[in-house]
Amino acid sequence: MGRRLIAVGNRIFRGTIDNRLRASWRIVIAVGLTFVGALGGVLVVQRVAIPDLFVPLVAHLFAVLAVLATAGLLARYIDHRQLSDYGFSLSPGWGVDAVVGVVIGIGLVGLAFGLAHQRGVVTTVDTLSTGAAETLATGFGVVLIGWVFVGLWEETLFRGLFLENAAEGLAVRDLSPTMAALGAWLSSSLVYGFLHGPLGSNPDGVSLLYALVMTSVMGGLFGLAYLLSNELALPIGLHTGINLAEQNIFFGPPGAVGPAVVRAEHAVSGARLQFQSLDPIVIVPVFVCGYLLVAGWAYLRDGRLSVKPDTVMNEDSPGQ
Repeated sequence: MGRRLIAVGNRIFRGTIDNRLRASWRIVIAVGLTFVGALGGVLVVQRVAIPDLFVPLVAHLFAVLAVLATAGLLARYIDHRQLSDYGFSLSPGWGVDAVVGVVIGIGLVGLAFGLAHQRGVVTTVDTLSTGAAETLATGFGVVLIGWVFVGLWEETLFRGLFLENAAEGLAVRDLSPTMAALGAWLSSSLVYGFLHGPLGSNPDGVSLLYALVMTSVMGGLFGLAYLLSNELALPIGLHTGINLAEQNIFFGPPGAVGPAVVRAEHAVSGARLQFQSLDPIVIVPVFVCGYLLVAGWAYLRDGRLSVKPDTVMNEDSPGQ
């Protein structure tokens, strides 16, 4: 009886190739530990007197510490990888990718603002607003660091930890390495969209399903950047640039504590505007442009377009 229970437990928790924990359980651990750390940050800012401008920065700092600690724990004791395997092969090229990602992200939101303005769905309510900051420079310094924190912890979790383990798990289920990577890309994008949909703050009048789908499409853009580079720099840069441009450059929410070059609202409903939840006539072409720009940068840098071999797991890899 005892041996039978052990055998059942091994089938549930252990991989079919080696004795490591199954990839699905490794993903659950990564998400759980990271969100516990993020929740700790929320509790701290609720109980400690912190200036409003610094509240998001402090909260996301806890999430960054949690995801980095989780990545270290998984790499050493559970995944048995090098930490760099998740996309942290730091180098001058890594920094260039991050900067390019920021530029592309800001450019995409700027394009969306221009298209939305042309269609008459955007009303500018304020410009060069400092929010709760003393100066624009001070405010932008604080929010920029905060958005870097957001990009760092979310991309490390959903691309580095989630996508990497999902690809490894799918590779032993009679899928080709490329199909395993694409399946992992799709699953990480959908989970990213789901967690940002119900748990996010959607503008009034925007259906939850639409927000979930379009946020998943945006997650797919970040995932494509990871697959084509096998590094976190490009998706972190994209994520940072989009958040900064949406919240503090083009679509700054009226009355927000963060600074904004332009504060805008929906011209008809007066609701706040969210980049990925804009009218599909606006946002779909913008996302198409984003996918093309990411692919174009990868081709310009490497001279070819392919999923990096380190991301695509082979049949000998441990599985789910």
